[in-house]
Order: sequence, then C-alpha cells, then structure tokens
Amino acid sequence: MVEPGQANFIAADALFQFLHDYGEVAIRVAQQLSHNYYSAFEEIRTLGLSTSPGQKFAKLLLGWSAERGDSNHSLHLHLVLTHGEIAEMIGTTRETVSRLFADFRKKQFIQSKGTSLVILNKFALERMVQA
Repeated sequence: MVEPGQANFIAADALFQFLHDYGEVAIRVAQQLSHNYYSAFEEIRTLGLSTSPGQKFAKLLLGWSAERGDSNHSLHLHLVLTHGEIAEMIGTTRETVSRLFADFRKKQFIQSKGTSLVILNKFALERMVQA
C-alpha cells in the first residue's frame, strides 16, 4: 500500500458464498479486480519502457497527479514515501532519487518541502516522458 489503509481477513469460503448469494456484488468485485490488474499492468509497462531514471520519476509524478485529478495548474501532493521507497518503485537508488528531486526543483518542475510536493510544471514533465 502506498498510502495508509486497513486490511481485513475474510475466509475464502465465506467470501465465495457471499459472492454466490449476491451476483451484483460479484460483478463489481470482478470489475474492480480488472481495473486493479489493468492499472498495475500499465504502471509496470510504462515504467519498464522508460530509458532513464528521470523519465521513470517523471512518469511516477504524473501518475500521482492523474490520481488526484487532471489539472494543468500547480498540483499539491502529500508525499508519504521516502526517497528509498520511491527508488524501489522506479528501480533506482535512493541517491539517484535525491538527485532527481534536486534537479527537478532546480528546473522548477516541482517544489518540495518535507512531505509536501507541488508539481509546478506538468507540461515539462510530460515532455520529458515523451522524449
């Protein structure tokens, strides 16, 4: 999980019986599983096809901004991940992520302080991804 959440255990036989008894719920569960699978596939595909850590980092930031709404203006995010955790997500080192943060701030793509992250130039990040 990327953000704080709660997980509970449901016995498989109880879940299957519930889904059997409530067909509409079963359809919604199937739709949600399909959506989750597609999202994971798309994330792996786009990050895997990137050639540089900078492109991967830009794609990650754009993905987070898409989850928060499609805005061409500055977008405020609450960052709950460490540089090390971000590095694991994009397949690089913590040091590289720290350098990318510094570089993106210098280029005024983002602004960050503590857990607050502001995407200042979404268009520049999109151009970087397309390169």
